[in-house]
Amino acid sequence: MNPAVSVIYVNFNTSALLLHSLRSLISHCREVPFEIVIVDNASEPEQKRLLREGILELEAESTSLVFSDENLGFGRANNHAAKHALAPYLFFLNPDTLIINDVLKIFSEFMNAASKTVAACGGKLLKPDLTPNDSYGNFPGVRQELAMTGLGFRFLMTNYRQHIAIANSAPDKPIKVPYIVGADIFIRRESFDLVEGFDENYFLYYEETDLFRKLKSHSLESYILPDAKIIHFEGAALNQNPGNEFSVSKFRFLLNSKLYYHRKWQPRWKTSLIRGIVLVQIFAQFLKGKMGSRLLPLLSTYFNSRH
Repeated sequence: MNPAVSVIYVNFNTSALLLHSLRSLISHCREVPFEIVIVDNASEPEQKRLLREGILELEAESTSLVFSDENLGFGRANNHAAKHALAPYLFFLNPDTLIINDVLKIFSEFMNAASKTVAACGGKLLKPDLTPNDSYGNFPGVRQELAMTGLGFRFLMTNYRQHIAIANSAPDKPIKVPYIVGADIFIRRESFDLVEGFDENYFLYYEETDLFRKLKSHSLESYILPDAKIIHFEGAALNQNPGNEFSVSKFRFLLNSKLYYHRKWQPRWKTSLIRGIVLVQIFAQFLKGKMGSRLLPLLSTYFNSRH
């Protein structure tokens, strides 16, 4: 039987998490035929062994396992996986997720009934205690960057926070959103191809934001379906340490992606303004003790940022 959905995972030293997620997918999604495509992003040998053995134990049919000799980054690896996918729908799923109902049926039925102007949908992401997690976001701009300085500008995002509150209080109604969090993106293959997939200039972070910005530029819409429920162990796929200590390397990826995103989508004057705001963010958050104990590496990363 031809698959209706290609479920795509990217693995980087997260084999145990991925296999746990895969078991939940197989257990709960039984009505819609699907294939599984996994790209391993140059994981450690032991992680590759665990992945191979785990896939064999699951006896999952229609599973493609692709090993890359280099870490391609999130977007590039997903694009690579999409080239191996056969189905008309692509479902990009993070390893740090657990499926808790038949999301493939919910997503497929919604998309099959929707207008072709609807490009993608996602589920209601939950924290491990089953309280709401972030499922979608607003496109970043000057207001959001100001709100993130920690200098009392949070009121600039009041309308957006109210939108989230209203969405969480309407559990059965599809919610039209700017972009879907990259942990679970169910998208038409034709829409994904139309915008040429993920922008591979991002190594990590902002890839999904950029993808949905491109979809919006083609007047395509995206929705969250609260009936589809997925637990997201946010950050687990990045191997974050238990103490959640500040990581300069993570900060470097995030900063480069953020500045590239704004340079790509904002006029030049806004990009310059945002660069200044980001510098204020660094000083303010450092003084609050949220960005490690050394300022020099932060400033070096900022002034040497590629974008």
